Amino acid sequence: MIDGAVPFEVRPGTTVFRRDDASNGIYGIVAGAIGVEGGHRRQTPLLGHVMRAGEWFGIKAVLHGGPRELTYRAMEPTRLLFVSRTRLAPLMQTDSDVAVRVGQLAELGNRLGSWIARDLLTPDAGRRLAAVLFRVLGTGEVVPDDPTGFWMTHQQLGEMANLSRHHVGRKLARFEAAGWIGCGYNRIRLLDAEALAAFAYGDGET
Repeated sequence: MIDGAVPFEVRPGTTVFRRDDASNGIYGIVAGAIGVEGGHRRQTPLLGHVMRAGEWFGIKAVLHGGPRELTYRAMEPTRLLFVSRTRLAPLMQTDSDVAVRVGQLAELGNRLGSWIARDLLTPDAGRRLAAVLFRVLGTGEVVPDDPTGFWMTHQQLGEMANLSRHHVGRKLARFEAAGWIGCGYNRIRLLDAEALAAFAYGDGET
């Protein structure tokens, strides 16, 4: 599916595309991280998730076109692949394998949306933050490009977990003491993904 893909790099803070931009193609993450921002049009967009290496976004472009509905922004130095709609749409019509793969990407997007919603419905603040951490740090399946960890601020985590920066700092200190994560200046490493997930999705005493 990446036949004809165009590689390029983006710096931290660079917007790949914004809500209401034209849907001109899909993007794959080779390295780095892309933040997903969205919300109701009457609200200020908020950071809801961070996508990492191996993930694709912008699938709407090849399914039904129209304006973008979310904003995608680089969270750290990021390398991407771009496949234009004009290149991919004909391939989907002539190659069933390509069409199936694009459909699978769309299904993964639906699952991710459900996962994000469920995390935010977690009433306990500590478990909610742990669930967000587990998800945005790649669930233990993505290795950070820098050994000191992924770029992530308390403010960003607070936005995604609906917590204050102070609350985030206290919870992260607890998680670090437990050996689940390692924290540096605006960086976090996932040290024990299984233990963090067990806490995040458990229902025992906190």
